[in-house]
Amino acid sequence: MHHSVNLARASLVSASLLLLIMTISPAFSAQVSGLYEAEVPVEGQETDQRNKAVIEAFRQVLVKVTGNRGVIYHPQLSDETRNASRYVQQYRHRMVMLETPVELPVEPQLAPEAEKTDAPISSPALSKQIRMLHVTFDEKAVNRMLRRQGVAVWGNRRPATLVWLATEQDGWRNLVMSDSDEQLYSGILDVMDARGVPILFPLMDLEDQSKLQVSDVWGGFADTIWLASERYGPDAVMTGRLVKFGPELWRAGWTLLLDKQEFLWDSEGESLAMAVEAGIHAGMDVLASHYAPSAAESSVDAIYLRVAGVNDIYSFARLQRYLAGQGVVERLSLAFVESAAVTYTLQVRGGLRALEQGISLSSVLIPDSSEDISDQASPVPPSEVMVDTGEAVLRYRLQP
Repeated sequence: MHHSVNLARASLVSASLLLLIMTISPAFSAQVSGLYEAEVPVEGQETDQRNKAVIEAFRQVLVKVTGNRGVIYHPQLSDETRNASRYVQQYRHRMVMLETPVELPVEPQLAPEAEKTDAPISSPALSKQIRMLHVTFDEKAVNRMLRRQGVAVWGNRRPATLVWLATEQDGWRNLVMSDSDEQLYSGILDVMDARGVPILFPLMDLEDQSKLQVSDVWGGFADTIWLASERYGPDAVMTGRLVKFGPELWRAGWTLLLDKQEFLWDSEGESLAMAVEAGIHAGMDVLASHYAPSAAESSVDAIYLRVAGVNDIYSFARLQRYLAGQGVVERLSLAFVESAAVTYTLQVRGGLRALEQGISLSSVLIPDSSEDISDQASPVPPSEVMVDTGEAVLRYRLQP
């Protein structure tokens, strides 16, 4: 049975959608917080009850940190999961109200004059209080454990995905408005939290409606969909085409547009919300397989990175913070300094591809093909030193 969160949460859904768009757009990615936190139901405050909840919270954190839903079945992590309490940094209890919608019996046909009313019709719900345990785990300790076990860690800068939804009921097709089904979009936000990947929703204002029709989504016209999505600056675009087949069956066809590729899959559920949540989860799996490093990419490689456009101490500090925030960068040290450029030696987990992919998720650095290398600060040009070492060389320019 599908449960919705309390009314206070539901009333915030529409505001949350707008906030997500305002804070992430038009950037190409988002720095995700809360990856090492989870909130789960707990039966009580006894130690055994708390430990049981901590294990479930730890499983959720492992999925977010790695981007892989299957990580909880990793044989090397079974002992670590049983002893999840050793990684707990802090925890707290809180009481929340859950509401379960109640299905009413069909009423007899009303007389025509009785049907005419402006009063809103509301569905009753059963309410109950449950205890939740919010757990925060030690980020460094969890990362060390995962890498010790050969499991790759996905950094906190992650691709933003824009989602367009269309439904078909009784022969009618419509684009889903972000404020038309709070339970549906609340479920998507739950998926976003569970996977640690930012999801954007279109405003569906006049501009959106003029650029995209339901037939474009249903027909899978990728060029039109991308054109309508440009205002939100997403890294990927996901579309869902949902069809109601009966009182308790929804089926959906999904498409993910990513790096000039199209990925297709299907989902179904007893309700619209369940079909959408299953489809979004599957889409996050595809996204993670593209961006999240795999265990095979967990080795650390030395890479030289030259960045031009570093003209003062402020731009240098900005660049330093940006590189330190790249999840795949294990260590960085300054190798060369020029009049308007710096070169770093980076220890990168996952190698050249992982670093390039991480950089591509923002507009802070852009590829630089210029050859204006100065040897004022170094007797030997950086390019020659790097070529002699045989290590990888990347050239970028810092955007103003």
